[in-house]
Amino acid sequence: MRITLTGSLGHISQPLAQALIAAGHSVTIISHNPDRAAAITALGATPAIGSIQDETFLTQAFTGADAVYLMITAGQDNSDIFEAGRRQAHIYANAVKAAGVKQVVNLSSVGANLGPEVGALHIYNIIEGVLTQELPGVNLTFLRPTGMFYNLLSNIPSIKRDHTIYTNSSLTKKNSWIAPADIVPVAVNALTAPTPGVTSQYVASDEQSYTEVAAILAEALHLPDLKVVQISDDMLLKNLLAANMPESFTRGYVKMTAYERDHDFYADYRAHQPILGPTKLTDYAAGDFLTAYQN
Repeated sequence: MRITLTGSLGHISQPLAQALIAAGHSVTIISHNPDRAAAITALGATPAIGSIQDETFLTQAFTGADAVYLMITAGQDNSDIFEAGRRQAHIYANAVKAAGVKQVVNLSSVGANLGPEVGALHIYNIIEGVLTQELPGVNLTFLRPTGMFYNLLSNIPSIKRDHTIYTNSSLTKKNSWIAPADIVPVAVNALTAPTPGVTSQYVASDEQSYTEVAAILAEALHLPDLKVVQISDDMLLKNLLAANMPESFTRGYVKMTAYERDHDFYADYRAHQPILGPTKLTDYAAGDFLTAYQN
């Protein structure tokens, strides 16, 4: 098959490209950075250098593809992230239609079934809605991964400074986490063996509360006094803004984590419970997280 991927050489797109190429598929990788062209070629893929906001470029990159993989790679500046997501979804839909592609896999997120109450995650509900409405007759698969393991890297400064993870989330509720590597086989299957119509699929690797996360990281980092402390929404917002996080995204993020804490955020996830992938948080803590912490 001929498959076009967005996401350049990111956490998911690069191993996805490698898996598809190893299976004998012809892969084109879209990147806005011309410096990535050589690395993309070295993988055995074809680089397509241009902006995902350029509908004409995307149409050219999608033309001839049997399937395309779409993801949002921006939106953490001070712009309206929801309007940015809606605009990008329309650009994607128009390019898919113009190119005549009949199989689309979109990297969405847990929480995409909910509305504005989930803060920043509402962008995925918007994108799923636009693609579903604008692409009748196209096989659409929405992959809904849960919280990425690598999101925990943002806690390294406070772990080093205070031996503490600060969160406004519940300390005891089970959260679902995922390793990007565990998304890859699911995405490969969705791209190469499409399910007719519009489908969504949750993807996860492990289920751990923040208290359990802290214990796992304490073991991996050899910090027996590492703890997790719940702080208020206002304090988290203040801390993130002090770290120069974009205000629009940050407010949406705090609203998201507060909703997870106070409501049954994972109800739809449990109703469509995925088989957990093989990579566990203990693996990530003793591997990539420890390396990042030491460096």
